[in-house]
Amino acid sequence: MGTFRYADFFPESPRAQSDDVARPSTFGHLADLWIQAQGQLEDATRDQYAGAVRLWKKLLGTETPVAELTHQVLAAKVGSHDWSSPKRHNNALIALRGIFALEYRGRRALDNPMAGIENRPVVRRLPDPLTADERDRILADLRKHYDERVWAYYAFAFFTGMRPEEIIALRWSDIDVQAGTIRVQRVRTFRGTEREGSKTHAMRDVDLVGLAPQALAVMKPRTFMKRTDDGEEWNIFENPVTGRPWHDERSQRDHYWRPALRRLGIRARRSYCTRHTYATVALMRGVNPAYIALQLGHSVKMLLEVYARWIEGADRGTERRLLQAAMESNLPLICPSAPQESRNALKQNEEIGRRDWTRTNDPHHVKVVL
Repeated sequence: MGTFRYADFFPESPRAQSDDVARPSTFGHLADLWIQAQGQLEDATRDQYAGAVRLWKKLLGTETPVAELTHQVLAAKVGSHDWSSPKRHNNALIALRGIFALEYRGRRALDNPMAGIENRPVVRRLPDPLTADERDRILADLRKHYDERVWAYYAFAFFTGMRPEEIIALRWSDIDVQAGTIRVQRVRTFRGTEREGSKTHAMRDVDLVGLAPQALAVMKPRTFMKRTDDGEEWNIFENPVTGRPWHDERSQRDHYWRPALRRLGIRARRSYCTRHTYATVALMRGVNPAYIALQLGHSVKMLLEVYARWIEGADRGTERRLLQAAMESNLPLICPSAPQESRNALKQNEEIGRRDWTRTNDPHHVKVVL
């Protein structure tokens, strides 16, 4: 049952002390051990887990014996708490599942009281990209009103599709001038620390196209020769006010991005939509989805799940026109009560449209009379 404590029956045995250490008797002790076991995590993730552990200690009680936290008790606590969002609920459960998985291992795994406590469904937000015209207007506005280092930052974001935490961690040694690529191999977390890899802990090479090389040309005379106090290489992009590398994306967003959108009358969006804009503009121009997935650091499966609705533009609407023609062929059957002359005209125009479709594949030749 998982309730036996050796020390309760043999308090003078040398094994009693080690038994207490091996099997935590309280939830607080078990939770602390779980946090200690997460030593390989990034500092930011570790802090998030620590916040979740504090919440569970408050809800379940630090001194509560682990054996008393049955499935019924846990389900009631989880279900009755006023969660601010389904995402907050699900993130907190990551820590709680980890805590009990540390205790209920091996043959005892079947007794884990967290079994059956599920995540809440989260509504997945669709990407909210800008159009190519809106992108160009924003860049023109940024260049007009601010230091060109701000323009360079956003031009690079729009034309590489990189994440903000990847852009602010870039260094000049990451650029391969001959290949025309830049290697994404580190990120800067919201705490200001850097780690190797990317969000998915994988490195990738991104092609420098569009305005991306010009953005680098703007930054080169300003940061190429700079070094930190320790002699380390400087980051490519920097804050024009402080002359220091960007700490995160908040300053760019609050002082430059949002004001530019308001001036232009463009609906408010997160500055992260530079990445969505890169993906959707490319897909609507017929760029291979597999290539775009590699550039973004996604799997092809994830790219299709997130951006599939924009891929239809890559065929210039051919599939939509075919569907329209297929649906129109049944219209005379749907409205048999229509005047005979209208049905005859519809049939005639349908035949004309079919011939024109075969000849030109132009939707403007397909005419329907209703």
